Amino acid sequence: MKLEGTFLRSKVARRVLLLFVLAAFIPFLVLSLLYFVESNQALVRESYVRLQATSASFGSTVYDRLLLADQLLRSAADDLKSDSAASIIQERLGKTFRSVSLVSPQGGVVPVFGDLTDLTSLDEATTARLRQGRSVLTTRKMSGHRGRILLVQPMSTVTADPRRVAAEIDAGYLWGDPETFPYAISFCVLNDAYAELYCPAPLEPAAIGTLIRDFPRSTKGEFTWQDGEQKFLANYSEIFLEARFHAPRWIVVATQPEAVALGRSMTFNLTFWGSIVFSVLLVTLLSLTQIRRTLVPLEQLIEGTRRVGGQDFNTQVDVASDDEFGELAGSFNAMAARLGRQFDALKMLSKIDREILSELDMDRIVEGVLLRLRESLKASCVGIAVIDHDAPENVRAYAIAETGAQPPIERCTLPVDIRRTLRANPAGLWMTADLAQRTMPGWLESLSAQHFFTLPIIWKDQLFGVLCLGYPAPAVLSEEDMSYIHDYADRVGVALSTAAREGQLYQQARTDALTELPNRFFFLDQLKQDIVQAHREGGKLAVLFVDLDRFKSINDSFGHSAGDQLLREAAERLRQCVREGDTVARLGGDEFTILINPLKSTKTASAVAEHMLAALSNPFFIENLENVVTASIGIAVYPSDGANAEELMRNADTAMYRAKDSGRGTYVFFEEAMNAEVVQRSTLERELRHAISQNEFLLHFQPQVDPRTGRVRGAEALLRWRHPERGMVGPNTFIVVAEETGLIAPIGHIVLVEACAQLSAWRAQGLDLEYVAVNVSSRQFRQPNFVELVEAALRKHAVPAGCLELEITESLLLNDADTVVAMLNQLKSLGVRISIDDFGTGYSSMAYLERLPFDALKIDISFIRKIRDDGEGGTIAATIMAMAHSLGKSVVAEGVQTQAQVDFLRKLNCELVQGYLYSRPLPAEDLAAYVNARQTKKLRAASS
Repeated sequence: MKLEGTFLRSKVARRVLLLFVLAAFIPFLVLSLLYFVESNQALVRESYVRLQATSASFGSTVYDRLLLADQLLRSAADDLKSDSAASIIQERLGKTFRSVSLVSPQGGVVPVFGDLTDLTSLDEATTARLRQGRSVLTTRKMSGHRGRILLVQPMSTVTADPRRVAAEIDAGYLWGDPETFPYAISFCVLNDAYAELYCPAPLEPAAIGTLIRDFPRSTKGEFTWQDGEQKFLANYSEIFLEARFHAPRWIVVATQPEAVALGRSMTFNLTFWGSIVFSVLLVTLLSLTQIRRTLVPLEQLIEGTRRVGGQDFNTQVDVASDDEFGELAGSFNAMAARLGRQFDALKMLSKIDREILSELDMDRIVEGVLLRLRESLKASCVGIAVIDHDAPENVRAYAIAETGAQPPIERCTLPVDIRRTLRANPAGLWMTADLAQRTMPGWLESLSAQHFFTLPIIWKDQLFGVLCLGYPAPAVLSEEDMSYIHDYADRVGVALSTAAREGQLYQQARTDALTELPNRFFFLDQLKQDIVQAHREGGKLAVLFVDLDRFKSINDSFGHSAGDQLLREAAERLRQCVREGDTVARLGGDEFTILINPLKSTKTASAVAEHMLAALSNPFFIENLENVVTASIGIAVYPSDGANAEELMRNADTAMYRAKDSGRGTYVFFEEAMNAEVVQRSTLERELRHAISQNEFLLHFQPQVDPRTGRVRGAEALLRWRHPERGMVGPNTFIVVAEETGLIAPIGHIVLVEACAQLSAWRAQGLDLEYVAVNVSSRQFRQPNFVELVEAALRKHAVPAGCLELEITESLLLNDADTVVAMLNQLKSLGVRISIDDFGTGYSSMAYLERLPFDALKIDISFIRKIRDDGEGGTIAATIMAMAHSLGKSVVAEGVQTQAQVDFLRKLNCELVQGYLYSRPLPAEDLAAYVNARQTKKLRAASS
């Protein structure tokens, strides 16, 4: 062995080398890194400060140029009034403005020079400012990304000349020459909506605007952004234009490549890391020199360890040293000799371990242990008695005598008092032959020995058996021998414990812990086996899927422990309804499955189902209260309803849900039409998701009319689906599926946003409509951020909160009414109107009704239809209106179809009505026309 070539392979060498290097290097490295980090942070901060000053300076320059342009345009007013030649005006203003136009009060535009300037979209506030003789700055979108910047002034603040001057500011004048900008610094100017005003390549205004938008609104800030592989530092500041030019702020962004901004750090980095590398090399060289002087003895010990690992226990390690390495070599040689003596025993024990882990054949394992003990300890006979875990009174005994192994003895005993004695002596005890045969009769009589050493086999504080070694005369067992005996006893204990645990796990894996019925795993396995048998014999079998009706109410009312009690009793009743060979299993929750095999006819399945329904219909007594629980049963028959276990289970489940839809408490056989319904429902869900992503929904609106004046005061938004294949689809087709799948929340949000957008458009058109009403589902309302979504929709479309009415149903109050009231209070604090839809069909408490912050009750259509032409049948509607008015709430009656119904409602001071008598739900354009037509008709009637 050459030390020079191998010593660094030693872990100790590498560890010592590492410690030497770290001990010398860490203090220097920590201080250097702190300085390095501080220096780089200072450079970054300096760069941001420089960019901040640059962006502020550029913004100030732009603002000064705007002031100069404003003053220049005012000073040219006389030339414009006197109709001077366009060339003279252009010569004077052409370097500052690209075009100048005169605009008449009627909107006519006369270009002085350059392109025409359109000012038809100025709002009222801007027009009022111009009438005050003040300047206005506005932008117009061009075909590209950038916008035209227009400066608008009145012709005169003194004379009665109503004309205005509109001039487009030249971009070169306003932004300046990029060649004059500071080195490697670029500027980008965005408006208040983060749209580009000036942003030369390669800057991306959309990306910059997105980054700034994520910051809280502030007058300045800093950020970084990535453009491909290049990283930029950026700082932005604002130009305030509101006071002088009645315009939103501009945002000036100054950017510089990070490589340029931090270029001065490159030299410092080279010097810094060079010194680090030099220090590491120096410390490493010194450490290697010292390590080589002390590593030779350690290498020899390592080589000796390798030999021991190769099962060579005879070669000694020769270290001629009087230090600690010499002492270590002596201890190592002694340990190697002891390991050699023990290795044979460990090989025998490892073989037993492999047998335990592989086949877990207890007869083979016990026989192997007995053979090893007899050979190793020179005993005349050995034996092991194993206690049956499931039946402790049964003991199985094994023995090996001088004549050879004896067959296991099944019928022998180990009295309880002997078990106590054995447990009280876990280290073992000696017995004479007479005493041993009296205390453990039935298996020691055949063993020719005069003295027995008995050792209890205990594992995890449980007695699994007893080990006996027989000798012809008293023997002396060494400490090492006792260790071997205990090791072998532990191996047997582990094997017995593992066998018992595997049996228990196997039972648990196939049994429901609550009801002790077979579980899903066992049931599916049994079903697959029975299907194979039925296919081979040409027979039939049936799968019954049983679901307890309204079981959740038991858990909610009495608690889960009561529900568990009911499930156990229900399982026992179901077990008593089938034959001995049939299988009853619990899938989970309140779902059970029954396998009937063989099935002679469908009448047999019907009889079993009826028997189960009758058994479950008997009252269950929970906490001394009588409860009746029904069940819905779906039946699938092999082979007509499915060729494999998965199909039979799925079709039985489908039939069970059909039984629930049929009124519960009944059973239904599977039909192919049921499967078609499942496929149709799945298709509808998939198409709904596509409709949401492709925005295939639109809104129709049904007017809500004041019956006293005939005026349309509001409209209810009603959802329609523009299906690409089926055309216009009403909500009754898909709302139920949307509710059950959770898609109603995104659909409801679409309705909310589109309704606000449409109301905003109507208001811009001057349509005389006070509000729009939007239905809100329970799932949508219970979204944690629902209030924020409503507020965002109103803010996005500039709709006053009082112009939005949210219609909720009474079912919202069934669960967690306090939370619902709190959310309604939040909505009311925004100013949103609240109405309770379909009132009278739900389960709301009158006490809750007084607490609810709502504005109106909407009487369900079923109560309006009861009002006959003679005025009778409206008692419930009249009662609801009286109650609402006593609470200070208004009333909306929906579904009005006859004039008699309107007359009845008007007499009771019903505030609003809606229904086909006035109009069906209309598209947005048709509703606007309808409202305008009624308004025009009303005005004509008033004038006549």
